[in-house]
Amino acid sequence: MADRELRRMNRTELIEIIFALKQSEDALKTENAALTAQLEDRQIHLRHAGSIARASLELNHVFESAQAAADDYLVSIQSILHEAQDIRVRARTEAQQILAQAQAEAEKLKADTEAECRALRAAAEPKEPPEES
Repeated sequence: MADRELRRMNRTELIEIIFALKQSEDALKTENAALTAQLEDRQIHLRHAGSIARASLELNHVFESAQAAADDYLVSIQSILHEAQDIRVRARTEAQQILAQAQAEAEKLKADTEAECRALRAAAEPKEPPEES
């Protein structure tokens, strides 16, 4: 998924992606468990394998392939989670900047308003009449 697309997603969409990935992971774990059970249930046909050593090598290749697929999947999940974390950090930083800017603007407005009020009060105060001699 493009970095640009991930940036445009809101938190809910990112959580939905993570949820879908978690469901996919659970399904793959279930499938892996079923395949592992199937492998355990199968009998090694010695006439095809030729020897226990050859059968062991064939099983070893199956497990290596399964491990490689699992490793690829984990790398993919970690990459997606890392991207989501990066987006979250950038969003938090941007929110802090917006908040700081809003606070600065509020302080400026407050100072301007106070100065204007002082000027209006000064203009509204009655001036002392000149003393008569």
